[in-house]
Amino acid sequence: MRLLAPLLLLGFSLAAQEPVDFTKQIAPILVQRCIECHGPEDQEGDLRLDAKEHVFIKGDEDFWSVLPEEPDDSELIRRLGLDLDDEELMPARGEPLTAEQRELFRRWVAEGAKWPVEGDDFIASELAAQVIPKITFDLPELSDAQRAKVDAAIQAMRSMGGVVQRIAADTDAVEVNLSLLRDKVTDETLRQLEVLAPVLVWLNASRTNIGEGAGVHLAKLTQLRRLNLSGTSVGDRGIAGVEGLQQLEYLNVYGTQVGDAGLASIAALPALKQLYLWQSKATQSGVAKHQDALAGVQVDLGDYVEARLDAARQEIADREARNTPVNELCPVSGTKVDPKFFVLHEDRRIAFCCGKCKAKFEKDPAAFAAKLPSAEARSDAEASPINDKCPVSGAAVDAAHTVTHEGRLVGFCCGKCKAKFSKDPKPFLAKLPPKK
Repeated sequence: MRLLAPLLLLGFSLAAQEPVDFTKQIAPILVQRCIECHGPEDQEGDLRLDAKEHVFIKGDEDFWSVLPEEPDDSELIRRLGLDLDDEELMPARGEPLTAEQRELFRRWVAEGAKWPVEGDDFIASELAAQVIPKITFDLPELSDAQRAKVDAAIQAMRSMGGVVQRIAADTDAVEVNLSLLRDKVTDETLRQLEVLAPVLVWLNASRTNIGEGAGVHLAKLTQLRRLNLSGTSVGDRGIAGVEGLQQLEYLNVYGTQVGDAGLASIAALPALKQLYLWQSKATQSGVAKHQDALAGVQVDLGDYVEARLDAARQEIADREARNTPVNELCPVSGTKVDPKFFVLHEDRRIAFCCGKCKAKFEKDPAAFAAKLPSAEARSDAEASPINDKCPVSGAAVDAAHTVTHEGRLVGFCCGKCKAKFSKDPKPFLAKLPPKK
């Protein structure tokens, strides 16, 4: 009778766990992470996962990668759980599935791998939404004389080294990319593009030598839909030329001299949908002054970039810390560890000098636990930086700016010093306290 209560609790726990919903929980993962390599376009390893009929092929049961109610014998489940360095790991691209996602797949298979019609419908609709619609342009008809001039201008621009190509075979619309020519492209070069005005819809002049004189020529390119001026010297006077471009939908002035005064010209663009202002002279307050005109525009000031970079660096540092052993000496032999021999014990990574010591530890961890650093001591060490002075500037550290490096928490005086260290730690390592 004493076992009755635990068994009842176990039964309640299992009953409380809802069955996996394929359409809501499995199908979205297939769309996001699997179908790129195993869908209508590609079927790597002859595996296709975009519809039930392709996964459970009738008459081909011996080769199913998913065996209902048999997760341990399902090839798909096996590959999802392989080591990171295994060539057969799925997904082959990007990060592996999380532990929670892998468990979802395992439970789904264990519960019978139910794949309802709604699942097929969901996947089909998601894939249909990813199809890029056909691009069409309402361009003016060209006379034979105009077409001859356009063809000659295209040839001249290609002779300079510019990339000029038609957007599609069924349209006269062309794209011009001058970015690879860098300093060879000046305001005068843009004047030569005026002949292409009836058909020029995309122009990339980024990182070129154009400046404030560009505006008068840009104003004549009335069919432009996309314009990239990033990394140029174009400022408020030059950007004024775009004000009359009624078709312009995309404008990139990243890293230019365009400021708040130039936003008035940009705000006048009736078709604008995307505007990139990061590292320009434009400000948040300047954008706010034109908020009504820019209400339907996706404005990117890049004010999130540093935060994302810091988060990415911290994630890398945290991963490095998780993969760093808590011990420098083998708890079995007392010699220096080789990080490739390790076990996870009580949520800590324990390293050994060799495979034999690892096996010995696994057989009886308690016999060697006293030779490991205490978890409390490690926790206290990780709570505060190992250094009082910033290794970059020499100023006092601010505990708000830290990064984990080789298992040690390093402090900095500011975010800039932290970023500089994260980019290349080697020049500053000598300024850190020696490892104990």
